[in-house]
Amino acid sequence: MFKQEQIDLTNDDLYSYLYTIGEQLQQPIVIIDLKRQPLSIKYYNQSFAQLTGYDMAELLNKHISCLCGPNTLPETEQDLEFHILNKLTYETTMIHYKKDGTAFWNQLSIQPIQNSKKEATFVLIQCKDITSEMLEKMLHKIEHEVYVELGKDSKLEDILQRITAQVEKNYIRQVYCAIHVLQKDGTLKAIASPTIPFSWIENLVGMEVSPTTGNSENAIYMKDLSYIQSISLQEDYEKLRKIISTYNIQYCWSKPIVDNEKKMIGTFTIYIQKNLYLKQSDIDFLNKLSPIIALTVKHFKQKNLLKQLAYYDINIGIPNYHYFYKKLNEWIQNGVEGVILLIQPGEYTSIVDMYGRKVGDRLIKQIVHRIEMITQKNRTIFSRFSNSTFILGSVIPVNKVDDYIHKIIECTSQPFDVNGREMFISLKIGVSYFHQQLSIDESIRQADIAITKSRKKIGTVISYFEKETDQQIQRELNVLNELTTGLKNDELSVYLQPKVHLLTKEIIGFEALARWYSPVLGNVSPAEFISIAEHSGKIRDIDHAIFEKVLRWQWERKKQGHQLYPVSINVSPVHFYHDSFADDLLTLVRQYQIDPKFIKIEVTENFELFDFEKAKNILLKLKEHGYESSIDDFGVGFSSLSYLQRLPFSEIKIDKSFINEIHDSGMYAIVKSIVQLAKSLNMHAVAEGIETLEQYKTLVQIGCHTGQGYYFHKPMPIVEAEKLINSK
Repeated sequence: MFKQEQIDLTNDDLYSYLYTIGEQLQQPIVIIDLKRQPLSIKYYNQSFAQLTGYDMAELLNKHISCLCGPNTLPETEQDLEFHILNKLTYETTMIHYKKDGTAFWNQLSIQPIQNSKKEATFVLIQCKDITSEMLEKMLHKIEHEVYVELGKDSKLEDILQRITAQVEKNYIRQVYCAIHVLQKDGTLKAIASPTIPFSWIENLVGMEVSPTTGNSENAIYMKDLSYIQSISLQEDYEKLRKIISTYNIQYCWSKPIVDNEKKMIGTFTIYIQKNLYLKQSDIDFLNKLSPIIALTVKHFKQKNLLKQLAYYDINIGIPNYHYFYKKLNEWIQNGVEGVILLIQPGEYTSIVDMYGRKVGDRLIKQIVHRIEMITQKNRTIFSRFSNSTFILGSVIPVNKVDDYIHKIIECTSQPFDVNGREMFISLKIGVSYFHQQLSIDESIRQADIAITKSRKKIGTVISYFEKETDQQIQRELNVLNELTTGLKNDELSVYLQPKVHLLTKEIIGFEALARWYSPVLGNVSPAEFISIAEHSGKIRDIDHAIFEKVLRWQWERKKQGHQLYPVSINVSPVHFYHDSFADDLLTLVRQYQIDPKFIKIEVTENFELFDFEKAKNILLKLKEHGYESSIDDFGVGFSSLSYLQRLPFSEIKIDKSFINEIHDSGMYAIVKSIVQLAKSLNMHAVAEGIETLEQYKTLVQIGCHTGQGYYFHKPMPIVEAEKLINSK
């Protein structure tokens, strides 16, 4: 065996080798002499000189920090110094400056070089200009944040302000930014400026805009602002001089923002302190940033247009129920309490029968207008509730409600114009209250029940929700109290309902169902305790308990060498949207070491209405970790085909209400369409609630291959499910 010969290298020999290598490398390198204090540059090659713009001998014997400048982070500079001093291998990225003052992102790789005595006497630093990559990274971050904010109910000003703030914070040069948006009168209005006050930035427009001005979408307009300082004192320029001297601004670059029709809709301007020339990386950055800004502005223009359609009843010009629900939810989350009134003109049906629906709409509009005259607009919200009814929510103390309602009734003391004829009307009013202890749906339901009683009486009638709900409320409190105890005492159990392959009738999986027997209340229906748990915040505890019991069962089977079956577990929308849902699930499953293919997440169909983008992100994250998801009760909620293609579901569960009526030709066609839809989207269709031989045969005929229901197996305790599959 040959023994590698060790060369006894002196420091001079070692340096000679490094010098020779550096002269041949195309990559910029620097050699630091560790024997000299303070640490100084002993050598750099031609590539490094070209990168920084310094002459070949200009940086010798200088500290590497001579490349730092105003935007170099001190902590990054200190980290670099620490690793060099301690002779540690290190990689970092920092802003350095060329001889002409131009900033660039420098990627440094530090490698200590040892002599034959294993002493590190030099440090070799390899450099790379990654300015373009860093600007691209910043663009991606800005774009991501914009899309996130567009998915929320953020304001245009806030999003544009966020864009400019990101550029000011992360750009390689010390800059100030502003976005101006073109107004209907042809002027530019400052709408975003994170540092320079709006009252000042309005006077610092980087481009001139007029009907005769031709601005190229591809151009970047550069403007010298320093001349303003030299102009003799004139009142018009006094404010501009103050801005320029305060922020030491001398030049600006402006990029036109254009829409799809190539029409200018605004400008993005960068204000700089020196007359620094535009580099290609600057040009590329501005060209890529402008479409993001254009998209944002265009989105809000369309959003404002659609908002009228989305939030307003076009027939009577008041907010619709969707807006009412959203606003009431905001009030409740902020701890606001008040009254809900459902109001219906007693003569509405007769008027519509006689004169048509448009006349009925105009009557409701007149009533709302009169009520608006006696209410504070910021404390009262209206919306259309049904054809004949509108709903009103008002922030008012309980002891003032009676007086408030009687003021509303006084609005009817004068006749209304009904198709050109004066007519007195009566009001049917149902009253309930909203607060944090009651869900919005329940508050509105109570008002709806109250107005139902009013309709049975003649004339103007006020009905409050009361009495018969006492028992129900007491029952809910009892269930909630016992549920808290039940969770502590592990009273919840899991029932499993087999999923069956319809062609072979073989069990291919299970659905996990929560069951609760309370020593105090007896068997409590899931329909009752799940709803109460969602409203009280206990649903996460229930879901966690069910998940853990299923995983423990699978873990026991795995330990015993038995076959595992996929189990679908229902997740409440309230829990699904919790920030830690996905991470909690991944942690729990890893704890039991169960393959993700044996766990499927089921969510009800209308879950995505809360927050579509968030739902998509959660489902994609679970899919990345190998978890499939299923949409439960398909067809009974917000039946939208659009979200099925956009959300990564693997399974559609056809609601049992469809299967019950599958003998009907119309329902048969619907079920068949759902099965075909699932196939076209590469999804799996599962029929729920199969109870008869006829239903089973029909489903097989239309190509549905998976189902569950009493015809095959009822939900059963885990022990019975264990016996069932072990006997196969």
